Parts: sequence; structure tokens; C-alpha cells
Amino acid sequence: MSNDSPRRRHPLINGRRLRVSDLLDAGMVKVGQALSYRPPHSTAVHKAAITDRGRIRLSDGREFSTPSGAATAVNSARAVHGWYAWRLDADGPFLHDLRQQLMRAVADDTSEVDGADEGVDRRAVRRRFARLTEARRQAEAGNAVTLTVRELVRLWDFEDRDPTASQQIDADLANHGLTTAPDFRAVNLDRTVTLVTVPGPGEGTQGSAAVGDESGTLQAELAEEGVAEIGLTLGNLLSIDAPLVSVSPSASLEEAITTMRLNDFSQLAVLSSPSELHGAVSWKSIAQAQHSNPNAPFGSMVAPAQVFDYDVRLLRVMDILRREEFVFVRDFDGTISGIITAADVVHTYDETATPFLLIGEVDQELRRAILNAFDLETVQRACTRAKMWAPKSFERMTMGTYQTVLNDPDCWQQLAWPLARTVFIKRLDELRKIRNTVMHFNPDPVKPADVARLRYFLDLIRSFTV
Repeated sequence: MSNDSPRRRHPLINGRRLRVSDLLDAGMVKVGQALSYRPPHSTAVHKAAITDRGRIRLSDGREFSTPSGAATAVNSARAVHGWYAWRLDADGPFLHDLRQQLMRAVADDTSEVDGADEGVDRRAVRRRFARLTEARRQAEAGNAVTLTVRELVRLWDFEDRDPTASQQIDADLANHGLTTAPDFRAVNLDRTVTLVTVPGPGEGTQGSAAVGDESGTLQAELAEEGVAEIGLTLGNLLSIDAPLVSVSPSASLEEAITTMRLNDFSQLAVLSSPSELHGAVSWKSIAQAQHSNPNAPFGSMVAPAQVFDYDVRLLRVMDILRREEFVFVRDFDGTISGIITAADVVHTYDETATPFLLIGEVDQELRRAILNAFDLETVQRACTRAKMWAPKSFERMTMGTYQTVLNDPDCWQQLAWPLARTVFIKRLDELRKIRNTVMHFNPDPVKPADVARLRYFLDLIRSFTV
């Protein structure tokens, strides 16, 4: 451990998944180290070895850069959390045990962390490491930590879940053998999640949550460090301020109608139990039943309804929503937790479309201002002076190009806008970050204050470009 360089070690506790090569570099395993994996309820034992590149070579010669990739390959392509599957020799420690030892050693060696990359708040890194270590201890003791997704992302000083934030959070959690239940990426920011340990193969211990083949943390590792892009999910659309309202199959028609009218609902869940959807009653199903029989019993007014897991992508059910107008949502614990309607989808896309259109108009106005004020050579010289990429044509300019050119003192003077350059550029940089969030299809809606900033900026630019 003492020969490890600061730059090499710092990322292990700050936003990068620890690799087998890190164990090799730290001297915790050696080249040629034998590994074994015995699947639960099986007598078969799979053999592998660690290569000089920190890869895992199976007995048939295939090599994998992640333990999960290697374990999945010998498990009939069914996804496996390899850090909890592979162990040294036949009965040695699991790779996850070594990962935890290395994490603790890095955290304890504060001198190495203090010498890490510039621009990183090393005290915040150590505090976060301590919080996650304690969270794992509490999960193992059966007293798992719960917090909202918003509180979780703020531990990393993020406000929402863009790809960079999700990747860093997922990596740090994985290094501590933690995940969230439900998946923090697939629910609303104000939803409460629990920090739980990832159980080993066949385990179901207290404080752990079974993580299925589609779990984000496992898919991220199998994707070789790429963030598990799960897209906009049904869980992202559910609000904690609007819990599911339902009636039982034995309810009366009057009870259902009263509940629907009091809540301004067009449909209502009919639940046999918290985890069993009997169907749905709606104004449409009531009308159809009474059209056939004016004295129809309530049971004949309950129509079949579809239910999907909370982490299912919205795009997957769009056709069903167009046809049925609503679907129900099943939470990670199996309970029926919410309903998504066509109106919810329209509202969500309106939240996305408004800032998207505003950003497009800001882009057009900035491009027009630069086209009217400068020739291409001036733009390229400004970019070169700032040591930025210089576009070969006006058509290839980006938001970063606009910011670079307008921040150039000579260009700003030539533009002759009666504004404070530093204040203007600061706001443009803020809008650039909002633009990146929108264009990366962040599941969290753009804040109303940010939409207002876009509008005000657009109005200001137009006052000089009309």
C-alpha cells in the first residue's frame, strides 16, 4: 500500500468503481491468483485466475475486466454480482472483502488523500466515505439508513441526477457494497430510499436487498464503468404527495363514485390487498356496465388494468397509455404504489419541452448576434486565445463557443453592448449547465427558477438583436 501513488489512490473513494487491477496494484492479490465461484444450490465450482492486467481469465481462456462479467459468463449469461461470487482459492476471502480492506486503508491514509487532485474537496470526500462506511455498518446491523433521493445526491454536492452525478453516486455506493431500495435513479427526488447491502449469491440477510438482473448497479459494472442509463421511468413520474387511493372489490358503487368525485379522479384502483390489483373502476367502465344493465353490480364495473414495475421506462408503456389512458405502478417491495395517466405524461413532457424550446431560442439568438458582429477569423482567434477548440464554420459553433467569444475582452468591446461582461458571462455559464442537463434528458425536471433565467436571458439578448 505504501508505494501507491496519490493520484492512483484518490479516485478509489471518490467517484470511480474500484477494479481488480487496484487490488493487484495494492499487493492484495497477485498475478496468477486462483479464484473460484460456486453458484448457490450447485455442486459445480468454476475456476479462474487474475492476469497481469487485473483481468479475470476463465478456465476456457476467456478474459473479463470485471468480476460480474466473468461470473455472468459462467452462469449461463444470467447476471451475477461477481464481487460477492469470486473468492480467493477454494475457501479464501471474497473479492468484496478485499475491496473493503483496500477502501479502509485508503481512507485511513489521509496524507495520500490530501495530496490528491487539485480542485477536489478532500474533506468532503473523507466525510462522505465515513458516512457510507457507517451506513454499511448500520445496514449489516439491521438498522439501515433511510433518506430522500434529494438528500442522497446532496451528499455528493449535486442538486439532481445527471449522468455524471448518477455515475459517481453509483460507483461510491458500489465500492462500499451498498445500493438503494428502491433504485435512486428510478424514483422521484423526494422519494425515501434505504441504503442496503448487496447480498452475496444465495444470501438474504437482514439489511440486504435482493438486487435483480436489471439492477442499475449491476448493469453499470457489466457496462464497464459506464453509468447505467435507465431513462425516464414510471417511478420518476410518481409524486410522494399523491399516494395511491383505492377501494376494495367489496366496495359499493356509491363509495367508488364518492371517492372519485372528492379527488377529481377519472379512474380508481381496486385492490384486493396492497400488493394485488383486482382491477380499476372508471367513469367509462361504469357507463359501459350500466348501459348493458342499469342494475349492474359494482363487480361488473371493475375492468382489468395493467401494472408495471416502478423502474420500467416510460417509453415502453406509451402505446398502452395512449390506448388505456392509465397504468398502475408496482413498487420495489411488490406493493401497488401509484398510477400514471396520460395527463401525467403530457405534464412531464411539457416540463421538458418548455426549457428545451427556450434553450433552442437562446442558441439561435446568440448565434445571430455573433454572425452579425464578427467574421469567422475573429471567432477563431478568440477561441485560440482561450485555448479552446476553434470551429471551422459558424454552423459548428456550440454554446461553449458563444461563451468563449463573448468572454473575450476585444470581442466584447466590439460588440458594444452596454452590459457588464463578467455578470453576463456568469449567467451564460449557468445557462450552459442547464442546457447540458436538458440535452442529457435528466429525469429531474428543470427548476422553475432556471426556466425563468432562460426567459430573462432570452429577453435581454433580443433587446439588442432585433
